[in-house]
Amino acid sequence: MKFTNALEKEDGSSQRKVMKKSQNEILENAVFTWFLQKRACGQPISGPLLCEKALDFNQKLGGDTSFKASCGWLAKFKSRHGIRELEIQGEKLSANVASADSFVDELKEFLDEKEYDLDFVYNADETGLNWKSLPSRSLASRRENAAPGHKVSKDRVTVMVCANAKGTHRLPLLLIGKSKNPRCFKNVKMPLTYANQQKAWMNTDIFLTWYENTFIPEVKKFQKEVGKEGDVLLLLDNAPTHPSAETLNRENGKFTVKFLPPNVTSILQPMDQSVIETLKRLYRKQLLRRLLSVDDSEIETMLKFFKEINLKDCCYMLVEAWNSVESQTLKRAWNKLLKLTLSNSAIKPHDDFEEITEIMKVLSIGEGCDEENIKEWLNYDSEDPGFQILTDEEIIEDLNSNEREDEEETETEDVTHVPSHAEAFEALDVAFKWFERQDESDPIQLLQLKRIRDLAAMKRCDTLRQKSIKSYFKPKS
Repeated sequence: MKFTNALEKEDGSSQRKVMKKSQNEILENAVFTWFLQKRACGQPISGPLLCEKALDFNQKLGGDTSFKASCGWLAKFKSRHGIRELEIQGEKLSANVASADSFVDELKEFLDEKEYDLDFVYNADETGLNWKSLPSRSLASRRENAAPGHKVSKDRVTVMVCANAKGTHRLPLLLIGKSKNPRCFKNVKMPLTYANQQKAWMNTDIFLTWYENTFIPEVKKFQKEVGKEGDVLLLLDNAPTHPSAETLNRENGKFTVKFLPPNVTSILQPMDQSVIETLKRLYRKQLLRRLLSVDDSEIETMLKFFKEINLKDCCYMLVEAWNSVESQTLKRAWNKLLKLTLSNSAIKPHDDFEEITEIMKVLSIGEGCDEENIKEWLNYDSEDPGFQILTDEEIIEDLNSNEREDEEETETEDVTHVPSHAEAFEALDVAFKWFERQDESDPIQLLQLKRIRDLAAMKRCDTLRQKSIKSYFKPKS
């Protein structure tokens, strides 16, 4: 079953009848990993080049000196991994504009032929996020005098966003962290989908689980809500962590996956057209606002803040940022791919730049920061694709190392006092009275706040009843 499952994920040859593996599995896996990475980047790979790389890996692995990477080995390698054609025209890689125009026409024809409703045409894309980062220059200048041993945080997670072409449906975010069971998640219902990987990268297993357990159910739920049915198309880039289209197609073609050409994803993929950039900008504004709630913004307090903030806080700020992305921004992101005539006025990646700068001044962390430094911070992880590109040495190290247990949680234990039902009711009652008198007060938000307050009141009453019953059975002193 494991062999067949791996064969399906790798789009192996359906004609194989025998469970026969290669003589050197480590070499085989190293070459195939390298091949997938190069193809994801759009690099043309020929048969002789693959044989030459196999010889190179064999030497680095200290393999059998008699290994020749012959034409016979190449044919069997292609058969084992379902590689139909290795010869790729090199001119096609550099013709980004021509390839993009060709794919746009091809996609339009495909959508018209299958009569897809744009409500059911989706795009998903992953990206890395350094969720604790602040402008490096300002922290460096302050830290030199106050905390010279403290390093700039490089905590990263992978986030995947997915939305439809009309901007009417955004799926819950997928967040990939290192820890299997973060302590801060204990007894908390998270507002997004969480997965873990040793280095917080996307991989094939995580993507398949998301596709089956989140994407398909959420789309079906959306179809039921809008009262429409129809075939569903998911557009993906050609990342090595994405399974083949054949593996992902479900329910007799009702759920179909189509891949963008590797050399046009940066200029056509909708989620790359300001959506991810806007999400990260809004997240970092949330991070500054969170820091703004701290009474003292001195460096010691800031360091304490970064020590105490955890992955749960990151999740809530990300979800808030994702919900704040305008529907028009999601819709206009499809302009290039679907040849829409919508104005790009909603895509304003630097609308909040002045507000962010002002918050930094209030926090006194903008000292020494110029406009260029702040922009650099806002785009700090813009080149992080969300999946790992391994060097030859890293491929070998990854394959040689035995499977290790999940990395232990490094966050500090959450020792925050959990309020009682009575304390929660009192706080919510005060919040309700305050909010209903504010100019920003909204009837829907007030109603939601009232419902939460009433829930706390009900739980408080239940607790009081339980106490009175127990006290009845207590023996007299």
